[in-house]
Amino acid sequence: MVATSLPRGIVRFRERYRVRLDVDGTTHSLGVFDTLGDARAALDIAKGQRARGTFVPPSQVRAERRAAKTKAETDALTLGEWAEQWLEALAANPERSPSTVLSYRSVLRTHVLPELGSTRLVDLTPQQVAAHLATLRAMPSKRHPGARANGVAPNAARVLRSCLNAAVRRPDIGLASFAFPEAPSQAQVRPEEEDGDVATPEQVAAMAAAMPEHLRTAVLLAAWCALRLGEVLGLERRDLEHLDDPARAVLHVRRQWNTKAGRLTDPKRGSKRSIAIPASLLPILSDHIETHAAPGRDGPLFTPPTRRGRRISQTAFDRYWRDARRAVGRDSFRFHSLRHTGLTEYARQGATLADLLERGGHTDVSVALRYQHASAQRDRELTGRLDRLVILDPSRTD
Repeated sequence: MVATSLPRGIVRFRERYRVRLDVDGTTHSLGVFDTLGDARAALDIAKGQRARGTFVPPSQVRAERRAAKTKAETDALTLGEWAEQWLEALAANPERSPSTVLSYRSVLRTHVLPELGSTRLVDLTPQQVAAHLATLRAMPSKRHPGARANGVAPNAARVLRSCLNAAVRRPDIGLASFAFPEAPSQAQVRPEEEDGDVATPEQVAAMAAAMPEHLRTAVLLAAWCALRLGEVLGLERRDLEHLDDPARAVLHVRRQWNTKAGRLTDPKRGSKRSIAIPASLLPILSDHIETHAAPGRDGPLFTPPTRRGRRISQTAFDRYWRDARRAVGRDSFRFHSLRHTGLTEYARQGATLADLLERGGHTDVSVALRYQHASAQRDRELTGRLDRLVILDPSRTD
């Protein structure tokens, strides 16, 4: 049997037919075909295109099809779909605090996506965003009725801007640019505390005494160990060590109760720390652990009296706290201001900026600097006393 000769450009390949064509000195693969007839037809068509100057390499055709498909997919991507991708990428980044990601997710889910989530990214306009932010800004504050602002719009703008900027930086998303509208500035929502945001040691003691017995220690820890509320509610037995030795007694901040997540998370970024406990608190802490803490090394420190194995909720805690501060005549005093009180007194004892950063779990120097006014005030008082000793006239005898 005589083998059939194949046209130039067609060769056998694994019981099939591979077709190639030279165009302007470059060999292009036209594909592999099951039958010789199909291979001849493809070769003839390509030769005709070459002759007319309309030949496009199949590899280029495939690339253009893939690009068109990708563009169609990215053009169909909604703000809600992209936001989920963005949040997942943030959550996978070890540099990001889980609580920050949870906060972003909460802001988007509550204040952005219900209105804008179904809009395609490529269709989203600055005018839409501006209108939505204006609507948010006009909402009354739920926690502080009568306030001129609600604090929602600035937070929503900050998170949405970060989300859209991340999309612009992704070449595969298809959002080349986005002119984010002028965002509402952060405004004071919470009324100023009438008597300031620092309590006296006597007031701290009175507020602690006004709390239910199983929660009194929480007030003292917040003030004299400079803890945030979430850090207080996240404490467990194992976080307090060497309570029998004032020289070694230490409290470890390893987690926080995150209200938005409804679960324990890591503390704010950079806030894990170990804190020396004032000796005067040690007997109270030991008694509290013995009487009120849940059993086991990981037992919560603050529990409901009737459900000792459970962690007390922030809602229940807030209710008791409001009653306690009212009983002391500090109706507007925030629980967080206990931390400010403790750090202010710590600064008055001569703490350096580095000391304040470490004890408060701050990463931003500008935040810790607010407590330095206490050191400056103390310095001014001491300088005043020193001034009485200064002599400028050596002849002065009085």
